[in-house]
Amino acid sequence: MSTLLSASAHKLARLFAVDFYKLSNKPRPIVEGIDPIIGSYPPADRQFQIGAKENYFIHDGYTARIQNEHFDDTQQEDEWQLEVYGFAREICERDDLKTVCDVGCGSAFKLTRFFADMDTVGVDVPRTVEYLRRKLPAKRWLDNFDSTPEAIEMVIASDVIEHLPDPDVLLDYIAKINPKQIVLSTPDRNLLRVGSFDGPPRNPAHVREWSFAEFRAYVESRFVIEAHFISFAAQATQCILCHPRHEPAA
Repeated sequence: MSTLLSASAHKLARLFAVDFYKLSNKPRPIVEGIDPIIGSYPPADRQFQIGAKENYFIHDGYTARIQNEHFDDTQQEDEWQLEVYGFAREICERDDLKTVCDVGCGSAFKLTRFFADMDTVGVDVPRTVEYLRRKLPAKRWLDNFDSTPEAIEMVIASDVIEHLPDPDVLLDYIAKINPKQIVLSTPDRNLLRVGSFDGPPRNPAHVREWSFAEFRAYVESRFVIEAHFISFAAQATQCILCHPRHEPAA
């Protein structure tokens, strides 16, 4: 009954143009850029430049940080990527999707909040999954990319890809799951305005960061993009909705 009431309240709130999930939301961090302003933004003639496939379409000359720090997300709630999960929920409702896999789910706060009435699977590193299995033992958790959940209709990977030395591993995993829809997000490097156009990222937990054009080119090389937009400019978040590319049978 509580699940039914929650889903009904969500739909009623949207009917009246009220964001149900933000009514009790606490203040959220924003990205302010750096001083001085000169040098914090990309050169005008290179803002939409993309690079080679072997560099994940990031422009030539970019320096990644391969030895990045681990970011423990288990204490986070809805401070970041709130709109990404809200958007994924809307797509699930639009397309009548009932099963969700959150790759890099962290604390799983947003997964369990937005998709409480659905069948969900959370994927993260072993230390995080150990925490989740203690906290939410009734839910399904996976702690590596070797285990592939079956019959998943929606995959979310929200601000995960920038933490991986080889982001192809993530896209390969999602392709193996073969969902109907995929929602990806990552910071838009140019919106951050921290002078990191040529890398490495200012965030020590990030290996690399993509511009809007680079990220589109990278994802489009693997999946069919339906939408690409800035989901929350104050946090420099870009979001993509896509689905697997199925080649027609010969």
